[in-house]
Amino acid sequence: MTSPLDYLDEDGADEADYESPMRELYAYHDGDTWLDGVVTGVRPGGAADGTTLVQFDERLWVPARDVKPSDHYVAVLLNPDSEVYAEVIQSFVGGQPKEVIRDVSIVGDGNVGTEWRPLDERATGTRVRYRYTGTAELQAPDDEDAAASA
Repeated sequence: MTSPLDYLDEDGADEADYESPMRELYAYHDGDTWLDGVVTGVRPGGAADGTTLVQFDERLWVPARDVKPSDHYVAVLLNPDSEVYAEVIQSFVGGQPKEVIRDVSIVGDGNVGTEWRPLDERATGTRVRYRYTGTAELQAPDDEDAAASA
């Protein structure tokens, strides 16, 4: 298996190389399972054999050579003023980021739906930025509608 982080063990790797995977999403092997995690640390020469270790989610160190690309990506949800609202892990749809991300929240006695759409820009690493496109109060079905759809 070729790791997307193999370059960390190449001659000439420098501080910029070690910084580049930070906050990116990759998959690592934990026992019998592949898990997704966000890189939170890099330790050049940290393994017993002198190769680079990568830390996931501020808890587990894994050899960089044992990392593979994730089947997911980080959606960076931006408010109208371009401030980051949230960062959420999403699944690719047909190998591509989702066209729309919707969130439903409870506000008082009702539900509110919020929508984000991807910006027309190239993804940065495993991160795709989405712009807030609107919020709408969602109508709760009345008892007759709920009974008819059951």
